[in-house]
Amino acid sequence: MEPDLVVVAAGTLHTPPLLRRSGLGGHPRLGRNLSVHPATSVAGRFAEPVTASRGVLQSVGVEELHERGVLVEATASPPGMSSFVLPGLGRELRRELEDADHLATLGAMIADRPSGRVVGRDRALVGYALDRRDGDRLMTAVRAMGRLLFAAGAEEVLTGVASAPRARSLDALDDLLAGVGPRDLHLSAFHPTGTVAAGADPGRAPADPEGRLRGVHGVLVADGSLLPGCPEVNPQLSIMAAALAVSRAWLDRTGRSG
Repeated sequence: MEPDLVVVAAGTLHTPPLLRRSGLGGHPRLGRNLSVHPATSVAGRFAEPVTASRGVLQSVGVEELHERGVLVEATASPPGMSSFVLPGLGRELRRELEDADHLATLGAMIADRPSGRVVGRDRALVGYALDRRDGDRLMTAVRAMGRLLFAAGAEEVLTGVASAPRARSLDALDDLLAGVGPRDLHLSAFHPTGTVAAGADPGRAPADPEGRLRGVHGVLVADGSLLPGCPEVNPQLSIMAAALAVSRAWLDRTGRSG
């Protein structure tokens, strides 16, 4: 007995390979349009203890640059999790960690142009090429976070740049950043979306506006892969809302909403 409905919700990175393994990966845009929210962090060292790991995980958000695609947040985490902004290896890194209670960390994520894709059938293989515009946004974010930390009283800013890890003044930070680029930053990525994008254009969107996978009957997509563009913020609520809308549309269409 075949089911009336199959709901696919393996996530942005694993839904495309799952569909391919199931013989449903025929759309040419399946796996493309990947957005990942590129992100970077800097830390400020203060004279007095900050002990950020005991505070609220994300206590402050700065939206001044949000119209330019940059969202800055305070990120309180255990020292080991934020050690990638610290310079050195071995004993030098250990000395930095011993003074971690005096560090405050800021992070920024970028509203990117979808520049990646997920290929593969048996496992997900992710490729992503940072758009030049987004690289400029990351540099803007690092400069803004450094200015904010110095304004708050930081004695030095740790940039995460291996060739120039420290700046002890705003002028020094500007000089440092003038000589580096996005490739020199320590980058991470969050919130992947878009690999089975929903949309009205059958040529560009593997799913229709109601989340139905094109080219097959009775398959709904209900995860982050459905979002057609970068959400610019944490997409958790957007994904939940999209899944709810897709489900309700199917129930209404089949007369099962009651």
